[in-house]
Amino acid sequence: MPSLDTPATVPAAAPAPGADAPRSFIAMHWLALFGAWLGVMPPAMVSLAVKIQSLDGVDKVSTLSWATGLGALFALTTNPLFGLLSDRTTSRFGARRPWMVIGILIGIAGLVVIATASTGWQITLGWCVVQTGYNAVIAPTYGALADQIPERQMGTVTGLLALSYPLAVLAGTWLVNLFNHSALWMLIAPALTGAALTVPFLLFGRDRRITRGETSPLTAREFAGFLVFNPVKHPDFGWAWLSRFLMWSATATITTYMAYYLSDTLRQSDDGVTHWVFITTLVSTLLSLVVTVPAGRLSDRIGRRKPIVVVSAVLVAAGLLLLLPTHGIAMFLIATTVFYLGVALYYAVDIALPTDVLPSRETAAKDLGVMNIAATLPSSLIPAIAPVLVGLGHGGYSPLFVLGAVLALLAVPAAAPIKRR
Repeated sequence: MPSLDTPATVPAAAPAPGADAPRSFIAMHWLALFGAWLGVMPPAMVSLAVKIQSLDGVDKVSTLSWATGLGALFALTTNPLFGLLSDRTTSRFGARRPWMVIGILIGIAGLVVIATASTGWQITLGWCVVQTGYNAVIAPTYGALADQIPERQMGTVTGLLALSYPLAVLAGTWLVNLFNHSALWMLIAPALTGAALTVPFLLFGRDRRITRGETSPLTAREFAGFLVFNPVKHPDFGWAWLSRFLMWSATATITTYMAYYLSDTLRQSDDGVTHWVFITTLVSTLLSLVVTVPAGRLSDRIGRRKPIVVVSAVLVAAGLLLLLPTHGIAMFLIATTVFYLGVALYYAVDIALPTDVLPSRETAAKDLGVMNIAATLPSSLIPAIAPVLVGLGHGGYSPLFVLGAVLALLAVPAAAPIKRR
């Protein structure tokens, strides 16, 4: 088991002045992140909802809300926790790798629980385990990003890394569609594929190394404060957190409930739901391939991230509002294309902006874990209020999408006070 200590004053693997990160590291890092998303996102997008819908006598909206909501609470706490642990791990295998291996094993175990579940509470338990495991992978993976990538290269590299998310969702939903006859393989096939893709990084990727002599013991006060940062002392980081929270809250209003919108509003069968989720994911991925990396490179060139936030927020809000009068697949595809264009732009700065304003690179994984709360907390809060909003809409999703549009637009003034970017 790795040992845990407070990091040295100087990080063991800070980016070398004047040197860009090697392409081999970026490629292996990309594959590892892609593998992690491949394990956790297909269930979040579709297979979890399909599994719940297959259970007799279960209120699917309520059960999905409980599962995703509680799972998000586990995600928002375990991500910074495992970030903290990987920031302080002394191991001959490195600081990040051991937690990635542990997380993959936990995540796959949770997916097996979901696949074999016969009740809603078993699915909820399994999803909490899945979120715990994959956040133990994602936190140190992002920590390695901050360890190795210099700031001048951050927009371009994070733009490339951001593509791992939509491509993983695309590949994962394709695998779900391929194995939709089997509850087990629908959940496990993407995860096993993702685990295999992390192997190059685990074997050959550069990792931060901390020796025992460079550290002091982790104190109870430091451990108790792993969820906390001081927005007064670090205002740029605080505003970046709030803006990110609002944007991810906006996206959660449609991504969490797309499957049920297709079945309830557009009257699609289970096969139709998995098909159209895959199609919209394909559109999202193509847009990301075309837009995200150039936008990230542009933000590096001009030294500004906030203009990208403004345009992406407007597009996300427009896409959500276009869903309001939608009663057919054609308009649904138009609305989701506008929405995902905004999301693709946002990917370019989603990680770059918070990384630019980190309180300290010495605690990068922990601080990015705290920043990750801004992306995971919406998956808990939105499902908590969604049943009320769907009720106000008499079973329709319009009130939920209006809320999402408002939240997206509020992300713009939230980012405005950030001085550095």
